[in-house]
Amino acid sequence: MRSFATGARLGWAVAANWTDPFLFITYSIARPVAASLVLVAIVWLVSGDRPTEYIGYLVAGSACWTFVGSGMSGFVWAVLDDRERYRMLKYVVLSPVHLLPFLVGRATTQLVAGAGGFLVTLLVGTLLLGAQIAVTAIHWPLLLAYMALGLAGVVALGLGVAGLCLTVRRESWSYPEAIGGALYLLSGAIFPPDVLPSFLQPVTLALPTTWWLEGVRRALLGHPTQGLLAGYGDGAVLAALAVTTAGLAALSWLMYRSFERRARQLGLIDQSTGS
Repeated sequence: MRSFATGARLGWAVAANWTDPFLFITYSIARPVAASLVLVAIVWLVSGDRPTEYIGYLVAGSACWTFVGSGMSGFVWAVLDDRERYRMLKYVVLSPVHLLPFLVGRATTQLVAGAGGFLVTLLVGTLLLGAQIAVTAIHWPLLLAYMALGLAGVVALGLGVAGLCLTVRRESWSYPEAIGGALYLLSGAIFPPDVLPSFLQPVTLALPTTWWLEGVRRALLGHPTQGLLAGYGDGAVLAALAVTTAGLAALSWLMYRSFERRARQLGLIDQSTGS
């Protein structure tokens, strides 16, 4: 817990660049909101009208996706900042701080910033874009369960990518965007999985992010997504999310431990790779 708290305090200072907290929070919120507005504008221009039902789908997916980008970036940047920029990762490893909870603490700062973007995106989507999200109609127990499991999956995903970055010497700064972009396409963040080719749909169903987005949409909008996921009940969606998240967590743990061991053996932790 002390390692986690140390990482969280340091992560806040580094992520905010030691600036005014209000300025940092404003930037963290403005970025996902702007991205959501751009997507909605594209939909309006292409369709020629304002499809309210799809806007709700789009707003909920965009709001949740702020956690995915910020979560993976938090882990990867914690490794690369401390190794490449500040040259401090080797001292962290040698200190009494445990590296794994330290990295989780560093990433938590980005997740907290993502929570602000999540709430504001939902607010903007409801008030300005016509998304049919009513506070009184939200299924709160299901929403909390979906969010808890979904964020656990995001942390697991970030942990696996961070382990990979311990052994990669160059060009790993772009890994969060690359992996997040692939998941953005496959998880149904902005369009239903039905539009994907049939050979990609089993991959979609194996991803915890797919079930997480579907569950959050059901809790917020009150109805399932039409198409591939409509035949699953709320209990099935929650069970699928729990199973896929547990599988991802186990895989990411093994990846992180394997990559960390290899980085120690090759002496990569105390090297600056010039990336």
